[in-house]
Amino acid sequence: MKLPKIIFGISVFLLVTYSIVLLMKYPSVPETIPIHYSEGGPDGFGNKIFLWLDVSVNALLLVFIGWTIYFPQKMFSKNDDYLETSPETAIKNRQIVLSAVSVIVTLIFCGLSLKEIIP
Repeated sequence: MKLPKIIFGISVFLLVTYSIVLLMKYPSVPETIPIHYSEGGPDGFGNKIFLWLDVSVNALLLVFIGWTIYFPQKMFSKNDDYLETSPETAIKNRQIVLSAVSVIVTLIFCGLSLKEIIP
């Protein structure tokens, strides 16, 4: 039960660190930033407030994933149709996968806009 919480904690730490860096660098970010890219480079632009949209969407996803990790009895049913040997093993495996997904999602959300913050 500790491994999923540790992995999930990494994603929360990354989001908090990114938010602190964004808060410190926000005044120096240009007012207009690229918000969409294609093969030719940036082709959509928006206000720098869109950087906080990444943080809020990421935080909402982490709340949902965290709820699933910390309260699995509310999200997973306790029936016997799992492929694993026991329902506890099945739930633990799903928690580990969800915690790994939380780290990947956080890296994607933070990494996409990091080059706009740190030139």
